[in-house]
Amino acid sequence: MPTGAPTRLGRYELLARLATGGMGEIFLARLEGAQGFEKLYVVKRILPHLADDARFRQMLVEEARVTSKMAHANICQVYELGDQAGQLYIVMEYLEGITLLPLLRKLSKEQRPLDFEFIGGVISQVCDALHYAHELRERNGDFLGVVHRDVTPSNVFVTESGVAKVLDFGIAKVKDAAVNTQTGTVKGKYAYMAPEQLRGGAIDRRVDIFALGILLYEMTALRRLFQRKTDYLTFRAVMEQPLPDVRRYRPDIPTGLADVIQRALDREPDKRFDSARMFREAVLDGLGNRRPWGQSDIGEFVAGHFNDELGRRSKQVASAIHRTDVSLVPGSLGRSTMPLIAHDEEPEVSISDEDDDEFPSVEETMDEMPAAIRIEHRRAETQPAAFVEHTPPPFAVESSTSGASLQPLTPPVAAARRSMVWPLVAFAMVLVAGGALFLVWSQLRNQQAPQAPIVIQQYSANTGEEPTPSSGSAAAVEPAGSGSSAIPTIKRPPSNPLPQHLTGDAYTRAINAAVDKLKPRLVDCVAKSGLPPVGTIVSIVVTTEGRARSVTFKPKDPDQPFATCVQQVMMAAAYPRPSIEWVQDVSLRSH
Repeated sequence: MPTGAPTRLGRYELLARLATGGMGEIFLARLEGAQGFEKLYVVKRILPHLADDARFRQMLVEEARVTSKMAHANICQVYELGDQAGQLYIVMEYLEGITLLPLLRKLSKEQRPLDFEFIGGVISQVCDALHYAHELRERNGDFLGVVHRDVTPSNVFVTESGVAKVLDFGIAKVKDAAVNTQTGTVKGKYAYMAPEQLRGGAIDRRVDIFALGILLYEMTALRRLFQRKTDYLTFRAVMEQPLPDVRRYRPDIPTGLADVIQRALDREPDKRFDSARMFREAVLDGLGNRRPWGQSDIGEFVAGHFNDELGRRSKQVASAIHRTDVSLVPGSLGRSTMPLIAHDEEPEVSISDEDDDEFPSVEETMDEMPAAIRIEHRRAETQPAAFVEHTPPPFAVESSTSGASLQPLTPPVAAARRSMVWPLVAFAMVLVAGGALFLVWSQLRNQQAPQAPIVIQQYSANTGEEPTPSSGSAAAVEPAGSGSSAIPTIKRPPSNPLPQHLTGDAYTRAINAAVDKLKPRLVDCVAKSGLPPVGTIVSIVVTTEGRARSVTFKPKDPDQPFATCVQQVMMAAAYPRPSIEWVQDVSLRSH
């Protein structure tokens, strides 16, 4: 924070910055009272350059309105919504401990699996919090219909006393709220979303059940379940890829607990648990004779594994308080900058579940297996069951960050069968080579087949007008060939930059280039579903995080298969990050 920036918001003195996100930042703050009374809080405010934006202000108001109605031991409490000179802020309780994200990273790096009793204790508390939120009602008895929508490792906080707290209801959905997500928009982190949430359809509490299933899987396996290198691959993993058997990483998992994970992660909402309470009871039953840890045991575990980290953070807090006290002494120079308190592994103070350093994805293990074993695993994963029923013995050769590997069983007749191993491996490799050649042939054939003639025009919708392409500045890519067999031409009109302080020419060029890269996939949508009506416009709203917040059509839904295909392509793509929310229109016109 630069010199001269305000260090107070209302009654609260800002001591240090804790984190910064896409729309807000949070601070460690102190409230002082009579006779030397003081108490630490966390203050969250909208970023200064967004402070006047009505949408962000309303989002913060909704967050405060919803969470202020919650009074539960496992939910981070919100005490106040304040307004100082037009600057909105909310005041929350200050917690000492860690989130599950650094915990999973550390144990994954150390290859030290979590005790099932710890997992059961934490999941039980999180389920209690979510069930309370899901059942929340107004004072008059009206059902609120709260859905968290962002249950991730970084939003589950474990205190030094062993209490698990659910954080950040900032994007929570509430029935009939004025700022609810519009149909077709997506909010949350892709790797923890349910399929219906990714599609932008109607959602209910069962999307949180799906996220709880992911959380339980990752705590058990110490691996990312759906997180991939790009948003598109993550989207595909959630929507269609077979779920790897958790017993592959934790062979000692109770069968009942593995069944709970399978049911929670069913892609059909009706087949999941109906409530977080039902999920909790199933987890406890799945533990069998194991007793889930209570708060004291969980607290000892956190203190024992993170003693150094918690000690350093405590010293940082004490230093921030002392630094402020010294600045109040007459004649002292005072402080010139706002101190920063952050975890060692996150110097940029922006916590993200998508940073998978030392917390690998399940997909990485596929590259660690011999080719023949990968073939057998993929064949098994195409079976109808959500999980393959038995973990293939060769997984013992896998280099993973879980506990002890499952060793292959050696039947009495194994020696007699060894002579057949290499011929089978050779045969499998021939099948792989043949399959690869077939795919290459199919792609070449599709490229030679007639493509749907279409022109893709891009322009910013913020002006409300569609500019006309000019030959002097339009970007064009002309394919080989002509006529109906030619691949469609991409034409772009001159850039129409917004004022420099909002986006600038650089972003206009960047977003145009990003949309250009989607052209082959959009053409595929046309080839599969047919030409859209003349004049069809696809409007993309890009958030400051570089993600598509919504994909809508003008006219609305011209063709359902075509609209679904285009939405999947554009929602899964990554875009440059604008300084403000950006609206980009793509006009699809047939020749």
